[in-house]
Amino acid sequence: MTKTQIAKLKKVAYLSPLIGVVLGLIYLFIKSKFQLSLGFTDVRTLSTIIAGFSFTMLGFLAAMATFLFSLQKYKFFKRWLEDGNSEVFFTLFKITIACLFITFATSIVTFTTQAQSIAFRLMMMSLINNVIQLFIITLVLVNKIANAKTEDSPK
Repeated sequence: MTKTQIAKLKKVAYLSPLIGVVLGLIYLFIKSKFQLSLGFTDVRTLSTIIAGFSFTMLGFLAAMATFLFSLQKYKFFKRWLEDGNSEVFFTLFKITIACLFITFATSIVTFTTQAQSIAFRLMMMSLINNVIQLFIITLVLVNKIANAKTEDSPK
C-alpha cells in the first residue's frame, strides 16, 4: 500500500465509531416513524451485560496483542510490518480499545437518574460499533494465524 492509501484508511478507521451512531440514528428514526421498537425493559441488567462484554473484549484484545508479538519471527509478519499494512490495523486496534472504554463508561452512566435515557442510547450505539470493529480485527487476526500455520519455517 502507498502512504496515501494508508493515510486514507487510517482516516476511515478514525471515523469507524460513527458507524454505530449512524445505525443507532437510523433505528431511532424507524422507531419514531413506524412505532417499531425492540422494547428493552430492564436497562440496568442490559447495561451490566454490556459492561461485562466490554471488559471481556478488552481482555480478548490484550490476548491478541500478546499473540501478535509471538508472530514476529515469521517472514510474512515482518513483511506486513514493513509494508505499512499493519499501521491501519493498529490504528483500528487502538480506536477499538478506546471505544470499548466508552461503552463501559456509558453503561455505568445508565445507573444514574439524570442521564439514563441518553446514556442507554449512546451505549447501544457504541455496542454496535464495538461489534463491527471487533469483527474486522478478528478477521485480520485469523488471517495472520492462518499465515503462521502455513509458513514452513520461522525466521
